Amino acid sequence: MNPALRFRCRGSGRFPASAVFILPLLMALWPLAAGAQEVPTGPREGPRLVDRIVAIVDEEPILQSDLDREIELYRMEKSYSGEKVSGSDEEIRQEMLKRLIENKLIIAAAKQADMKVDDEAIDKSVDQKIKQFVDHFGSMEKLKAELLRSGMTLDDYKARMRSQLRDQQYLRLVVGKFIRPKIEVMENEVRDYYQEHLAEMPTDPDSLTIADILVSVQPSTEVRQRVQEKVQRIQAALASGRDFASVAAEFSEGPAAKRGGSIGTVAKGELFDPALDNAAFSLQVGQVSEPVVSSRGVHLLRLDAVEPDGRRTLSQIFLPIKVSQEDIEAARKRCEAARKRVLDGEAFSLVAADVSEDPASARNGGLLGTFALSDLSQKFQEALKDAREGEVTEPLLTPAGWYVFKVMERRPGHMYTYEELKDNLRQAVESQKIEKALAEYVKGLHDKFFVDMES
Repeated sequence: MNPALRFRCRGSGRFPASAVFILPLLMALWPLAAGAQEVPTGPREGPRLVDRIVAIVDEEPILQSDLDREIELYRMEKSYSGEKVSGSDEEIRQEMLKRLIENKLIIAAAKQADMKVDDEAIDKSVDQKIKQFVDHFGSMEKLKAELLRSGMTLDDYKARMRSQLRDQQYLRLVVGKFIRPKIEVMENEVRDYYQEHLAEMPTDPDSLTIADILVSVQPSTEVRQRVQEKVQRIQAALASGRDFASVAAEFSEGPAAKRGGSIGTVAKGELFDPALDNAAFSLQVGQVSEPVVSSRGVHLLRLDAVEPDGRRTLSQIFLPIKVSQEDIEAARKRCEAARKRVLDGEAFSLVAADVSEDPASARNGGLLGTFALSDLSQKFQEALKDAREGEVTEPLLTPAGWYVFKVMERRPGHMYTYEELKDNLRQAVESQKIEKALAEYVKGLHDKFFVDMES
C-alpha cells in the first residue's frame, strides 16, 4: 500500500475516530494513488495517476496538486516582490508541505473553538490583490499569461489566494484567542532589544533644500537640418502613394527597418515616451502620424490594426538625432557660464529663470524642494553629499543634460532615540514572543489532532 495512505496516530495511542469517515474515500482513491496496474478487460484505457495524497490532517487530505500550487504561488510571489528563491527544490517542497500542514492544524483548532472567518472581507482582499497584480504586469491578459506559465488559470489562482487569506484569518483568530492574551512585554525587554539591535536601528537621513540650473545637450543645427530634410523626403514619398513598408525599408534607421518598420502590438502606456503613446492612440487604421520628437529621435508612426482588446499594432520610420562630443562640450560651456554668473554675485534664482531648461524648477527660480539625501539618484547623491549650505556645485553631466545645484539649506540626520521608536520596538518584541509561542502551540496541535505524512 502507498505510504501516503498509511495512518499514524500521535499522542492518543489509538486509531482516531475521524479516520473511519475518510477510509472509504481513501480506499476508493488507493488504486489511483498507488499507480496500480490492472489487466485491461477491453479497449478501455487503464487507470492513470491523476493526483495523490501527500498528508492527512484531522479529516483533511493534502493533495499533491495542493502542494504543487503552493510551490508555484510561492515562486510567483517571490518573483513579484523581486526576491530570489533560495533553497533546493526538495527544501522548498518540504517547507511548503510543512506550511500546509501547520495551516490545516490551525484551522482544525479554530473550527473546534467555533471560530468563523469573514468571507466577504476575504473576497474583497482577493479582488484587491488581483488588481495589484494587473497593475504590476500591465494588463489582465499579461497576468493570465504569467499564471499559465506557472500552470494555473486565473480561477485557480483566485481559489488558492482565497484559501491562503482564509488561513491567515484563522491564524489571526487563533493568535488572538490562545496566544496573545498570554504574552506580556516588559519595559526592560524593549530597552534590551533596542540595545542589542542598535546597529540596525533606522536613522533620519540628511535632508537638503536644493535649487538647480539645467542646460540640456542639443544636437547641432546641421544635424537638425539634415533630419528635417530627410523627414520632408519621407513625407513626399508617402504622399506619392508609395507603400509605407518600402519607405521604411529605404529611410528608417531603426532596427525595425528590415521588417518594413513593423514594431508589433502595444497597449496604452507601453511606449517609452508619452508623446509617442498619445500619437499612436489617436490614429485611425492606415493613418500616418506627423513627425513625433522623442528623446531618441524623430518617429513617424503608422497604425496597422486595432486589436479586440484595444491594443495597437504599429509600424514606424525612425530617424535618430545624434549628439556629438562637440554638442556635449558646448552645453557644458553654457552651464559653466551660468555658474560663473552666480559666483560673480547674480542671484541664483534670476540666473535659473534666465537659463535653466528644467521645467519643474525654472519658473520657481530653480527651487526644486527639500529631499532626503538617500532619496536622490546615486549621481546626485555623489555631487551633494559633501556640499555645504550655500555652495554651488560643479557642472554634473546626466542623460538630461548638465546640472548645477545650489544647497539652499542642509539639515543633518540623526539616529532615532529609544523614545521615538518605543512603540515600534514593543511591537517587534511582542511579535518575536508570539512567533515563539505559536511554534510551541502548533507543536502541541500535532499531538491533539491526527496527522499522517508521506514517508
